[in-house]
This record gives sequence, structure tokens and C-alpha cells, in this order.
Amino acid sequence: MKKYRKIFLRVTLLLAAGMVITSCEKFTHGVSEYDPTLPVDASLGQVINSGEVAYIGFVEGELARIAGMWAGQFTGTDRQYVALGNYTSTAPDYDNAWGNLYSGVLKPFRIAEKKATDVNNLRALALAQILEAHTMITAASLWGDIPFSQANDLTQYPNPAFDNQKDIYTALLNLLDQALQNIANASKGTSYDGDIFFSGAAADDTAWKGVANTIKAKIYLQLGDFQKAHDAALSGVAVGSDLEAKHGDSYNLDFNIYYSFLAYDRPGYMGAKDAYAAALLDPAKPIANSKNNAKTDETGRFNFIYTGDFGEYDLNVDGADWEGQDYNGTTDGFFSNRASFPLVTYRENQLILAETALRLDPSAGISTEALDALNEYRAYLTSANSYINQDYIADDGFYSPFVAADFNNGGIENADGIDPKDALYRAIIEEKYISLIGTMDAFVDLHRKGYGSFSSKQNFEVIGLTPAVGTNFPQRFLISQSEVNSNSSAPRPSPGLFDKLEVFN
Repeated sequence: MKKYRKIFLRVTLLLAAGMVITSCEKFTHGVSEYDPTLPVDASLGQVINSGEVAYIGFVEGELARIAGMWAGQFTGTDRQYVALGNYTSTAPDYDNAWGNLYSGVLKPFRIAEKKATDVNNLRALALAQILEAHTMITAASLWGDIPFSQANDLTQYPNPAFDNQKDIYTALLNLLDQALQNIANASKGTSYDGDIFFSGAAADDTAWKGVANTIKAKIYLQLGDFQKAHDAALSGVAVGSDLEAKHGDSYNLDFNIYYSFLAYDRPGYMGAKDAYAAALLDPAKPIANSKNNAKTDETGRFNFIYTGDFGEYDLNVDGADWEGQDYNGTTDGFFSNRASFPLVTYRENQLILAETALRLDPSAGISTEALDALNEYRAYLTSANSYINQDYIADDGFYSPFVAADFNNGGIENADGIDPKDALYRAIIEEKYISLIGTMDAFVDLHRKGYGSFSSKQNFEVIGLTPAVGTNFPQRFLISQSEVNSNSSAPRPSPGLFDKLEVFN
């Protein structure tokens, strides 16, 4: 944890400096013309650190909370979060996240890519490329068309073009292929300079290749290229090799961002009252599509993520923080101060593998490969490597293997008598919805088109999620107002919350 604290302190200085790199020569070289105490350059590792910290803030921060509310996993309970939870959102709501996306994340990663190229450090180059790809696929799957190819080069492109969403996907797949090739070609003497996620030289290549392939699988899945998504997932993140943001015990330094928001920054603003995901997990109040049945007891996972009773749920922030709060406990919940946050994970990769195996199986019956992949994932949930704190699973919760008959008409996963393969698809998508709680990926995945009898529906309909208000489900985030004001290339009028993205249309 000391490693993280040092990195956060160092990066705070870099971010405060704004990564000011100027070509002006009339002042002393290497000194800021505005403040001689501020740096105008930094080492490769420090630049990567800067991008990594901003990347964590982008993926784990405010946008994830909004996405979670709209995905039916959280509930706005006070002030502007009540309005946000009811889909009342305006373009200025996205100014901070949009600014962090481009100046905090994309800019340092592209600077790092140049620095790494200059010193022929192909591993550091691959790291920056992979994290750029994950950041920008997340952004493109939430906003659609965004600046990419011309972004962060205001001298040449003062009004950067908004690239087509699918063109961005293609560019990111190429970037990931370059990263994988760079890892393959890297010399033994180089390291992943600035890497705060993985340790141990022997494991680094394997871990980063897994992350790159899972991101590729995600992109291909959204594009509907299920064979390529399946092939990429076969080489994706393995058990125990998740890309995670590690957290610790210091407020304003290394707290889990959710915990900081829920316990310190804005207590009472967001909870889980009437949240659909909590109801799916709650064994005490079974609802339609409940995940609890003769082979599945979600008591442990429910208690790990949520607290409270049906209709009055809240989020589990129990843990080791004793800073005078009312959130004291001894067993870390999903939102504790030191809980790691998932970035690119085995759980997403394995469920992509299960879904694509099902979609690619030409037989009329249940896909053996898909069923095996789902059962392998269920076994993982109660293993030592599970993302669930096993203190919650020890006495409550089990995930017995499914058999094909469970998805037949009248089976425990098919009470409504749909086609068995459709029932298996629903089970996989429902599991993914629960397993990705707290991430923007859960919200994005709800917009993909379904399979079989669900092919005309989006996944939020497949799992039975209904809009919080009205009859329309949000399809995207709004383009930042500051971008609209400053960039003449921004679309006018801007797309609305309920306008479908091209890739999901």
C-alpha cells in the first residue's frame, strides 16, 4: 500500500502541473514560464502513473455511479442524485468526466507512447496502448461518436473531429493488436515502466496480454462479431489476473472511490432503495427472474454487495475504516474503503466466452461449451480467487452446476417455457449483469441486442429491467457542454439520452 501512496502523492503534483509541455524557447529550458517550481516534463514511468491514476478516476468515478443508477443497481436518494436517477440529466453533468478523459487520461498515455517509442521500451508502450484502448472503448460505448484520431492536438486540430463510433472501434482493435505485437517483440531488458497494477516480471507479459485480449473480446462482442469475440476471450484474463484498482485506508489518497463518495463526500446521496439488482439477489423476496433457485443461493453475494430488506436496500460499505463514520464493520463489503475496483476482469471474459459459445453453436440443443463455461464461472464464485469476499460465502451461498435439463421448459431456469437456448442466454446475461455491478460495462451491456427469441430486444429487456420512470431506457451519456461550447466540430444538435448508439441500433 505504501507503493500506491507514493504514486498518488507524486501524481497529484503532476496533475496539478497540468502536464504543461511547451515548445517556447524564450524562457529557461526545462522551467515553466508560469511557475519555476512546476515541472514541464516527467519520466516515462511518472507520465504513465499520471495516466493510470486519472484512468482509475474515469472508470471508477462519477460516470460509474450514474451508469449504476440507470442500470437499476443503485438508487439516487438525495438532491441531484434523485434527479439523475430519474434520467434528468444535462450536458454540464459530463464536463468534469469529459475533461478528465482527454486531459487526464488520453493525453498522458499518448505522451507515454511517444516516450516509450523514443527509448524503445515496447512493454511500456504496450501498457499505455492497452489502457488507452480500454479508456476509449468505454467512452465510445457511452457517447458514440467522439473525438479520437484528432484529439489532444490543438495546434493542428483546434476543433477535433468527432470520429464515427465504429471507426473508433476498428482503430482500437488495431491499437490492441499493436500492443500485443509490442509485447511479443519486447527485449528482455525492458519493463512495464510505471505499472501499478501487476508485479513480477514473469507474470507481466501474460497478464497484460490477457487484458488486451479481453478488451478485444468486448469490442468484437459489441460489434456482433461473435467468432472473433470468442477467439479473443480464449486468450483473455485468467483467474487471479484481474486488472484492478487497489485501494487502502487513507481518505483523499487511496480510498475506494465509491466508499469515499458514500461515506465521506456525499453520504446519503446514493443507495439501493428498490434497486432491481438487489431484488434479483435477495433470497428473502424472490421476484420474477430471481437468481435464487434449487441450485443457486445468492445470500452470500447479496450480503457482500447490499444491506437491508426488500424495498429498503442500501450498499455495503462495511470494512476497516474507523474515521468516526457510521459505516463500521470488520468484514469488507463490496464498497469498503479498501475494496479493489474491477477494471478488466476474468468474470467479464468468462461470461463473454459463455455467451459467444452459445451464439456460435449450430445445434438445436443446449450448447455444451456454453454450459461448461457458465458452470466454470459458477465454481469460481466460491473459490479462493473469487471477487466475492469469501467470509460472506462461507456459511451462506452456493452455486451448484447446471445441467441441460435446468433450461428445458419447466426447468429451474425456464419457468416461463421459452426455448432452452434462450433460457441459457438469459441466465448468462443475468449473471453478467450481477457480476459487473458498479462498472460502466454493466450499463453498456444492457444495450446490446439479445439472442434467439430476444433478438429484437435489448438486454435490459431480456433480464426484466424496466425504466425507473416513463417507458424509455437511457441509451447514452450526453456530450459535455464545455466540448459543445468550444469545439465547432461537435454535433448540433447533440444526441439525446434516449437516442440509440449506432453500434447497438
